[in-house]
Amino acid sequence: MVTRPELKEDGNYANGLAAAVLFVVLAAVFLTSNFGEAAGFAEDASLVAGIGYALMDLQTMSAVAVEGFLAAFEIIGLVLVVATVAAVTLARRQSDGSYVTALTDGGRKASDSEEPRSSERDEEVAD
Repeated sequence: MVTRPELKEDGNYANGLAAAVLFVVLAAVFLTSNFGEAAGFAEDASLVAGIGYALMDLQTMSAVAVEGFLAAFEIIGLVLVVATVAAVTLARRQSDGSYVTALTDGGRKASDSEEPRSSERDEEVAD
């Protein structure tokens, strides 16, 4: 049966009010500011080639200054490497064939003082 969630009606509205005020202030700043004309690049200039030249320390061959793009490119590359290493680490198997995971306790057995888990109760009933 589907039920409605219980909502707190006596909550503190200070966080919502602060977020609304911050939104209004930022909207006013961005809507009233003058950003100037957009600066473009020459049509024959290649950003991809410029980033490649900057990676190889050949900035003199590039038609466009791409140092700002290079920093973002390197940061994205670092984030992707960290995500790949984390995915491989989480998917790695232990020597006993079990998977490594950060979400469980490794399947420890219940001690004698604790009530047996449902799978242990099922084994006792089957005996």
